[in-house]
Amino acid sequence: HYFIQSNLRMVEHTESDTELSCDSIKAIAESVGVKDLSVEGSAYLAKQALLQARTLLRDAMKYKLMTHSVELTTNHLERANKRPVPIYPSITTKPRRYCMATSRGREIYGAKEEEIDLDTIIATPPPKVHLDTIIATPPPKVPSDVQVKVHWLTIEGSTPTTPENAPMEDDKIILDAPSVSIDNVETVNSVAAHEISREQQLYFKELTTKCISTEKQVREEAVSSLSTDPGLAAVLPRLTVFIIEGIRVGLGECKMYYVQYMLEMIENLLQNKALRLEKFLHDLIPAVLSCMVCHQICGRPLEEDHWTLRLSAARVLAGLVKAHNLGTNQLNSRVIKMLHHALDRHNSSLVSTFGVLGGLCELGALTISTILLPDLRNIYRRVELKCATSQDPIDRHAKERIRDLLVRKCAHVAQEHIPELLRYVRKCAHVAQEHIPELLSVDDYEQKFGDIGREMFYKIMRPHS
Repeated sequence: HYFIQSNLRMVEHTESDTELSCDSIKAIAESVGVKDLSVEGSAYLAKQALLQARTLLRDAMKYKLMTHSVELTTNHLERANKRPVPIYPSITTKPRRYCMATSRGREIYGAKEEEIDLDTIIATPPPKVHLDTIIATPPPKVPSDVQVKVHWLTIEGSTPTTPENAPMEDDKIILDAPSVSIDNVETVNSVAAHEISREQQLYFKELTTKCISTEKQVREEAVSSLSTDPGLAAVLPRLTVFIIEGIRVGLGECKMYYVQYMLEMIENLLQNKALRLEKFLHDLIPAVLSCMVCHQICGRPLEEDHWTLRLSAARVLAGLVKAHNLGTNQLNSRVIKMLHHALDRHNSSLVSTFGVLGGLCELGALTISTILLPDLRNIYRRVELKCATSQDPIDRHAKERIRDLLVRKCAHVAQEHIPELLRYVRKCAHVAQEHIPELLSVDDYEQKFGDIGREMFYKIMRPHS
C-alpha cells in the first residue's frame, strides 16, 4: 500500500523507469520485524516489489478502461488483485495475455487464448501404467442391493418422528397458536409442535373466534359443536393451548366471564366421543384447578358470583377424572391426594378452601365418606377460626358458602348410612335396642360433626318425617 500510494499518479501518466530504494525496503522490513537485511536482499526485493506493483496497476488500469471510469479507484485495484482462478489446472506457466476486440465502436479487452493443435495431442502417446499398480489398487465397493424396511406410518392418528417419516420442507405448514384476547383474536403467542393444513387453520381460527364472541347465540353454537364434531382431532393440540392460555389470561386480568367460556369448551370436549384427551390432561387439570383455588377471579368478589364458577370448575375436574381414571394412571387417587393436601394447609384463604371442598364433593360419595365425613368437625372448626381472626369481609361470605356446601353434600351422603327402619322408630316402641341407628338426635349429630351437625340433622330428618 505504501508503494501504491506513492507511485499511483506516476504510473498513470508515465511509463518511465521508477525504482524503489533499498532504504525503503529496509524500513518496511524493520516495521514487520525483519532485521539485518542485506543490501543484495533489499535490492532483489525492491525489483520484485516494483514488478508486482506495476502488474497490479496495469491490470487495474485495464479494469478502469473496461468500466469507463474517469479515475482509478480502489475497486479497480481490488479486482485486479483478485485474479480469476481457472476451473481446470493450467498447463502453462506463461503469464496471462490480454487482447483487444472492437464491437460497434467500443473497445473490449479479454483474455487471449491460444489455439491447441488436436493432432499434436492425438499423436502424443498416453502415459505408461504399470500392471502392479493396477493390481495393488483395491476394487470399488459393490453397491448394496435394494432393501425394504418396515416402519410405522401413523400411531394413534399421529405420525411418529422417525428418519423414515421425515417431513418435506415444502409441505410443512406451522401455524402459530393465536394469543388470547377479549375483544379480538390477535396474532400468535406460542408455537405448537403440530402440523395442520390451511383449511384446518382457517377452521381453527373461525372456531376460536366464535367461542369467545360476545354474541350469546354465536358462542353457544360454536361451543356446542365441540361436543359433536369428529374432525376436531387434528386441531385438538392447538385448541388445548388456546384454552390454557385463555384461562391464564382470564385469571390474570380478573375477567370471570372469559374463564367461564374456557370451562364450557372443556366440558363440551369431554362429551365428544371421537376425541381423546389423555395426552392433554397434564395441561388441562392444572388449569381447571387454578380456576377452583384462585384467590381472586373477578374484580368485585363481594358482588359478582364467583362461587358458581368455582363449582363449575369442580364439576369439570370431576368429569376429567371420571372419564380418564385408569388403574395404570391412578388419576382419581392422585387428584384426591392433592386436594386433601391443599385442604390441610393452614395459610390458605377461605375462598381457596371453598374451591377445594367443592372439588372433593364433586368427586363422589366415596370421597365424601372417606375424606370429609371423618374429619368434618375439625374442617369446619378451622374455617370458623380463620373467619374469626380475619378482617377481610369476603371470608364471612366464604364461611357461609362453605357451611351450605358441606350441609348439602355431606348430609346427602350421611343419609345413606341410616337404615330404612328409621321411619319405624317412632311407630314401633318395642324395637330392639341394637336395631336403633346410632345417629338419631340433634345431640348425636352435634357430637359427631360439631356445630354443623344441627343443620345436617334437619337436612336428613325432613325427608323421613
